[in-house]
Amino acid sequence: MRRLLSGLWLVLLLVSPFAGQTDEWKKYKSTDGNFTVLFPSDPQDTVNNGGPGITSHTLQVQQKPAFYMIVWTSFDSLQAVNDTNFEGFKNGFLGKLPKCEIGTEQPASPALQGYIGQGYRLNCEVQQKKIVITGNLYWGKHYCFAVMSMFPADMPESADVKRFIESFGLIDPAK
Repeated sequence: MRRLLSGLWLVLLLVSPFAGQTDEWKKYKSTDGNFTVLFPSDPQDTVNNGGPGITSHTLQVQQKPAFYMIVWTSFDSLQAVNDTNFEGFKNGFLGKLPKCEIGTEQPASPALQGYIGQGYRLNCEVQQKKIVITGNLYWGKHYCFAVMSMFPADMPESADVKRFIESFGLIDPAK
């Protein structure tokens, strides 16, 4: 019995550092982007070419087999929050994705006050491999967001994908 307990203790000591690593998501806060979200690790931040009066960044993390990504854009001038502007944003964003078809479309979860939001599940093909892109698009008066996760189509959507997407929130909903 003593040998069994010693062996069990050794296994727990060896396994415990790895068990914590997969569950240690970090709250990321972007004051410039006006949002918070949980990422599995520190994201890589790329500045996008937004043009005059527009700031845009892409934040992404890869935790195999999934990618977690937020594209945020802020506008110096006030934008109308209406279906026409949302459709233009949606078509512009989705139009830049490779060979994707909308599988499902539903209200965004979480919903953001003062924003138009839609959730999507996209079936895509990248370099002859099928992937799924799932997440939300949001359009507001000074910001727009794409909160997306990508994973191989032959794998089920993980709880981490849902955790990432549903953790997205605004710092100041009035903006």
